Amino acid sequence: MENVEEFYDQLSSSYSDLIRKCVPRYDELLNNMFLYLNADFKPLRILDLGCGTGNLTQKIIEHFPDTQIDALDLSEDILEECKKRFANKSNINYIQADFKTMHLPAAEYDLVMSSIAIHHVEDPFKLELYKNVYQSLKKGGIFIFADQTRGITDDIYFKNIDCWKEGAFKLGSTEENWKMWMEHQDAHDHHSPIGWHLDNLKNAGFEEVDLLSKYLMWAICWAKKH
Repeated sequence: MENVEEFYDQLSSSYSDLIRKCVPRYDELLNNMFLYLNADFKPLRILDLGCGTGNLTQKIIEHFPDTQIDALDLSEDILEECKKRFANKSNINYIQADFKTMHLPAAEYDLVMSSIAIHHVEDPFKLELYKNVYQSLKKGGIFIFADQTRGITDDIYFKNIDCWKEGAFKLGSTEENWKMWMEHQDAHDHHSPIGWHLDNLKNAGFEEVDLLSKYLMWAICWAKKH
């Protein structure tokens, strides 16, 4: 079985197209990540955790065109796609790193964002990641992430997956696409309930945490460092 890096290496050139056929309301999800940022919030440095081919990075540029961006991902090939996409941008720094082993610089970022990436690590590593992000933020810094979550019961969880499948096929996914995502999910994905995320963001040190929105499995969480 391929690992996560190999999986995304193989999808690097087609990822942006496939994700829009896979995730219902995908662009709405990305847009909603910015809804609760105050108009006077002007971050000087932003980290995009698990940047992929740059879909969230693109939204960051649209909202904060002059900020310095660190785009981090595990896959070298997918980072190359991101580099090609933003070849005319000089304010993006690319970092190849693993969520499980990386050490973010202290008090470096005003804003850390992540889109559909954190579920790729097991719960103990998520907690360490949250601690890592917390110490990497300046005072007043904000962590916003969108991710797949698990229902509080198996009935809720599997109903969400059934609805996800129905929505994905309406978007143009094929049986082959769905089988690929489910095989990857069974092997590499680690979904956690919303309550788990919020509790452990607090355990990591964040004083202000909230669920901003949720549709089926996809939730947006907010955490602020005072």
